[in-house]
Amino acid sequence: MSLSELQELTDDLSVSTKADMVRIRFGEIETNWMSSNDAFMQRISVENLNRFYPLRHLQKEIQIRNVLDEGIGFLSRKKYAKAIECFDSVIWYDDKYSGALISKSHALYAQGHFVKALRFYRKSSVSDNDYYRMLLKESAGERDNFPRIKRNIYAGDEASSRGEYEKALDFYEKALVNPSKFKNRILFKLLNKKAFVLCELSRFDEALASFDASLGVRKNDTAYFGRGYCQYVLGMDCIESLDMAHKIDKKPLLLKASIFNEMNEHEKALECFCEFLDNHFVLDDDFTRAVEGKAFALEALSKDSSCERDILSQLDPAS
Repeated sequence: MSLSELQELTDDLSVSTKADMVRIRFGEIETNWMSSNDAFMQRISVENLNRFYPLRHLQKEIQIRNVLDEGIGFLSRKKYAKAIECFDSVIWYDDKYSGALISKSHALYAQGHFVKALRFYRKSSVSDNDYYRMLLKESAGERDNFPRIKRNIYAGDEASSRGEYEKALDFYEKALVNPSKFKNRILFKLLNKKAFVLCELSRFDEALASFDASLGVRKNDTAYFGRGYCQYVLGMDCIESLDMAHKIDKKPLLLKASIFNEMNEHEKALECFCEFLDNHFVLDDDFTRAVEGKAFALEALSKDSSCERDILSQLDPAS
């Protein structure tokens, strides 16, 4: 990447170098020193920045990189829970962010969660044969020692990831035969897993009951969103439930925004679309949906949507 190309975007960008190291400053924020060959440099190349919001994208990439570096610092000091919290923030922003995925794998490995560590290693684009062999050995041993309940949960997760929802439901229900065996921090998550599989099977009444059961164990944003979605599909009042769903993944956030638009809750929809677009810069279908939804909400509120309409015309010249 040519840093001079990046500097042409704005006068607020400065680049410091020493030997083969580089540090980038944009306005009031800056990166740590990193190798000039660091993968981050490719992430912020002009061709990879969102062409409609390049400076907003650049700023967010620097912020996210700093969160990743903070997590790596926690990892080096063996503060694994804090490290994973940082890595999860990065993965929320970009679920393909390889540096965060492999770093979370290392943190999980250090905690003795080998099966989970293997899962995140495989999601990353890192190739480390020695580490992979260790993961395979340790995760196999961990699986062999799983109690039956935990084996069912992991089997359900794997079946769900393959789109085998009937099988996943069967495994989750086997795990839930005696829910009193679970600690609450596990039980509410398992009830959510079951509920989302039921949604995939279009069994929304049952899914709603499972989300309600999850909320009965512990109040949690995931279940509030799931309950709101089921209520929406079933033609019930869903606004209160969706209002309670704050910390949710980006795709549910986008769906929540779209539902708010359909329910004529345009201010709420606009807030959700803006949050999504502040954290999603890939020019994919989700980006288009968010811009469309934001334009619709703005127009319903008699606000200017010319910027969004201009973007949409460039995304789809035929529209």
